[in-house]
Amino acid sequence: MKNELRDLVQRMVASAGPTLRRFWASVGLTIILTATLIRTTSEQYLGSPDELGRQSLALVAGILASWCAILLWESGKKAPESNPALAGNLIALVSASGITWATFTMLQGLTFVAVSRHIGICVFLFLLFFIIPNLGKGRGLEMYVVKLFTQAVIAVLFSAVLFMGLAAITATVNYLFSLDLSYRIYLHTWFVMAGVVAPFLFMAGIPEPGTEIPTADYPKTLSNLIVYVVTPILAVYTFILYLYFAKILVTWEWPVGLVSHLVLWYAVFTTAILLFTWPLAESNKWAGTFSRYFPKAVIPLLAMMFASLGIRIKHYGITENRYYVLVLGLWLFGMMLYLNLSKARRRIVIPVTLALIALLSVIGPWSSFSVSKWSQNRRLEGICAQYGMIRDGSIQPSAQIEPSDRREIAAILQYFDIYHDLSDIALVPAGFTFDQFEEVFGFPYIEAGVPIPVHWFYYEAQNWSADISEYDYLFDFTRSYYEETASLSQDDILATYDERSHRISIGLDGKIEWEGSFADFIRSIQHKYVVSGDEGLEADGTSKPGDRVANGTFKPEDMVFEGLSANLRIKVIITNMRCELYPDGREPMVNYVGFYLLVQRLGS
Repeated sequence: MKNELRDLVQRMVASAGPTLRRFWASVGLTIILTATLIRTTSEQYLGSPDELGRQSLALVAGILASWCAILLWESGKKAPESNPALAGNLIALVSASGITWATFTMLQGLTFVAVSRHIGICVFLFLLFFIIPNLGKGRGLEMYVVKLFTQAVIAVLFSAVLFMGLAAITATVNYLFSLDLSYRIYLHTWFVMAGVVAPFLFMAGIPEPGTEIPTADYPKTLSNLIVYVVTPILAVYTFILYLYFAKILVTWEWPVGLVSHLVLWYAVFTTAILLFTWPLAESNKWAGTFSRYFPKAVIPLLAMMFASLGIRIKHYGITENRYYVLVLGLWLFGMMLYLNLSKARRRIVIPVTLALIALLSVIGPWSSFSVSKWSQNRRLEGICAQYGMIRDGSIQPSAQIEPSDRREIAAILQYFDIYHDLSDIALVPAGFTFDQFEEVFGFPYIEAGVPIPVHWFYYEAQNWSADISEYDYLFDFTRSYYEETASLSQDDILATYDERSHRISIGLDGKIEWEGSFADFIRSIQHKYVVSGDEGLEADGTSKPGDRVANGTFKPEDMVFEGLSANLRIKVIITNMRCELYPDGREPMVNYVGFYLLVQRLGS
């Protein structure tokens, strides 16, 4: 082990010169990137951090472009060693400069669209880095991926250990000699390790195009990790997803929300792992079994994911996130069909198609941004058309809109405001702002997402008395919130309180005689405590619809309500309560309630 480590270090030192000659343009860009990051966090820098942030992001794309240009130049000749390194690096420098300038210009304002487009371009360039040396080859991609992954791990470990050593030395010197060094020295050291040293060590291990990497070079440690740890975990995860799929088929309740991401990222990760298992398939039975059956096993799970995603899109339209999930899911489905049905099974198809999808998803009229804006505009038009609010292509204000649809409209506008621009909404007038919301739509703007406004109210009776002389029975439910269901009986009367639904039921001779709901009761008095604007408390000069009136406590006289049935008279006296009030029409949420229940027999 000691000799192997020594040989590895010697090889890395010996490769420093050739690496610098081969990738000097890329090394120069990593130094510029690191200097930019150091400048951003420097005490002396007083400029805009966004400007340097744009430069840093643009340089990342430039570094990837330089790698691709050098590998493309080296792949252009039958004998890579005959290519002058100077020519390849000059081409890389021109390519990187163009990409850096283009992405820097594109990142104006660091908007959501600009950053997302930059990420898509970087993913495309990253995949191109794997494609170029292996395009047109037979089966070289898998071992190329293994080689670069191993080199990346080594580069990270060496850089991390070197950083920890330098940080320890700096801290010791700072303590022993009372130098009072700034914490920024540690941060800047980390930038150098992560921005210059680690990429340089990684570049030292990039094989030249045309270099054959035999399967025998597969690291034993990585082989054991993949075969005996990673793939068994993925097999168990697959089994769990199939159990959940079986549950769906039995209950016929289709999944929504997180399930799409659970399946999607599992499938993406496992597809990547296939590149590590294919070289081992001939020498290891389990690796061969996993490689053979995973492309079949994942297809039903992708169908479950599409069902979940379809429900979300049906109700809420397409957004960028749903677009990426849908497109990536379709790519996975296509790749699984290809691996199952194609006899050639050229593995290079995987990164080539993914690179094209990454690029096309962020540019052109079919991009995630264009499709999402179109979908959300259609969604807004559908809601407004439902209430007859669209005339001659513009919105006519209307107050007769259900609270749920009001929130949907607000959510759509909030989406455009956060991710795009309000000017991208087709129906609103030019120059529209949220200050004009009520004028344009006919109802006040409600912040989407969090149920706003929400008002907490509570009540606790103190030093009270009540006349109960007319009643025959008293049932004590003052501690009922400790149980999900509480029942009390006297003679032939059975009183039951359900803590989950907050409903009271009274039975007489085994039959339900009367029922009451605390949510309905609170709704009936809500207008006394929250400004409505339509009824009850009107907005004045200092309050507006949705504001709370009072200090958050109910009045004792409002904490009594009565009921009547054919044979019974009922009075409910609330002793303590906590609930949430929503002024937009939703049912109040009762958190807990304690009460006395008085019952009188009629005709007795």
